[in-house]
Amino acid sequence: MFAEDLWRSHGRQRVLRGVSLAAPPGTCLAILGPNGSGKSTLLQILGAALRPGRGRVRIFGEDPFASPAARGRIGLVGHEPMLYGGLSVIENLRLLAALYGLRDGHGRAGRICDLLGIDRPTIPVRRLSRGVQQRAALARALLHSPAVLLLDEPFTGLDPRGADDLRRILREFCRNDGAVILTTHSPSEAIGVADQAAVLVTGRLPPPRPLRGETVETLRAWYTGAAEGAGR
Repeated sequence: MFAEDLWRSHGRQRVLRGVSLAAPPGTCLAILGPNGSGKSTLLQILGAALRPGRGRVRIFGEDPFASPAARGRIGLVGHEPMLYGGLSVIENLRLLAALYGLRDGHGRAGRICDLLGIDRPTIPVRRLSRGVQQRAALARALLHSPAVLLLDEPFTGLDPRGADDLRRILREFCRNDGAVILTTHSPSEAIGVADQAAVLVTGRLPPPRPLRGETVETLRAWYTGAAEGAGR
């Protein structure tokens, strides 16, 4: 996946200012930034859920805004689980499998629940804890075997075991040539899973920084310095 020169405004407020990025197969890019920095807007554009004012997005050379097939290669997890609250997790997944036209939809839904440790798949989604809803949202995003995962603050609400499971799943996804772009405001979350990180502030995204050999302390200092420098 790559994006080039993305601009977006909400009313008179400029949210993104010429953002470009790339996440080749097998890599994980973490986008750091404080609340309100435009991270969610950027992911919605990359997932073809929101059009940019200017710029382009490509998935394996295809425009996801014009190609349903390209959109089908994306798995997106936002702040909401995007599941029917009155249905159970397994019912949601089986419904989505039917809509996707997946073979063995029932079996795949069960395997995804097992993979993510969803041990109460028959409970209505609205009765689940925030952490289990987050796992269910990831199950939804993984169900159709996407090539790209876009995750907005994916560690929110997860307990330590859930966070460890998520890191394991994302590393495995990248080893199988998937690409991951995730947003976070936590350097420790980024360094636990990503190959590189960039800081989104005032709508701009400088080139990413490789994370090999980085510590949480050095990454936090870099992130804090970038945010403070942009605010001057």
